[in-house]
Amino acid sequence: MKWLRSDSYSIPTLLAIGLHACIVIVGLIAIDFSDDEAPKPKRPPIVKATVVDISQTVIGKREAQEKAAKQQAALAAQKKKEAEINKKKEAKRRALEDKKKKLAKAKREKAEAEKKEKLLQQKKAEQQRLAKEKELAKKRLAEQAEKKRLEEKVAKEKKRKEDELARKAEAERLAEEERKHQEEAARLAEQKKAEEAAALAAAEEAKKRAAEEAQMVQSISGLINDRITAAWTRPPNARNGMKTYLRIYFLPNGEVRDVEITKSSGDGLFDQKAVDAVYKVAKIDELSKIDSYVFERNFRQVDLIFNPQDLRN
Repeated sequence: MKWLRSDSYSIPTLLAIGLHACIVIVGLIAIDFSDDEAPKPKRPPIVKATVVDISQTVIGKREAQEKAAKQQAALAAQKKKEAEINKKKEAKRRALEDKKKKLAKAKREKAEAEKKEKLLQQKKAEQQRLAKEKELAKKRLAEQAEKKRLEEKVAKEKKRKEDELARKAEAERLAEEERKHQEEAARLAEQKKAEEAAALAAAEEAKKRAAEEAQMVQSISGLINDRITAAWTRPPNARNGMKTYLRIYFLPNGEVRDVEITKSSGDGLFDQKAVDAVYKVAKIDELSKIDSYVFERNFRQVDLIFNPQDLRN
């Protein structure tokens, strides 16, 4: 604040002081300070007062100016103070805002840093996880490869043993087959030898039987021919050279079942007499005593050429 000059207020100040001093002196004179008895009321003095508009005086104008100046100065000071207060508040607010901004920025930077750190940690953890998984996968592959190698080794060894056992079994089987083959060959050789011996014996026996059979057949055939000839009645017209071919059917007991002419002699009577002679014989008892095989082969049916030797020329 700028102070007013001292000479501009000296006269009004003196006047004001003098007026106040007069008022104080008059007051002191009028008041009775005695303690005896109450003072009697006095007749108030008659004072003639003249109203003076001090504002119209030079002093009043100066005082008004000084008062207005003081008010303006006070108002300016108040505004300045308020401005300073507002400035401080604004500065404080800005400082607070700056602080908040800095704190927010720091918080954001911290959050971003933490986020980056977290992402970095996550990336690192992911890399470690991937590396661990890769290592585990590599380890698993190695284990699988080793397992496969061992399995192949075991399978190969098993197959080798199985092949060896199979070869051994096959060798034993072949040896057994060879032994059986040799035994069978020996048996077949013995059997062949025995069969050859038996065949030879059978052949000898068959030969012997055939000879015996032939002899017997010849003998019985001659017997049949003789008996039929003996039973034959010579017809008058019988001549040398006549031959009747007969087929005689015998039963196993030697009886004549049937007889037929397979070739005629050309003479009906001669043929009929030959047939009658067969039926007259009726039975050859010797046939019932021979073997059935020999009978079936030789005497079931007998072809006979009836040609008596005693015919006339």
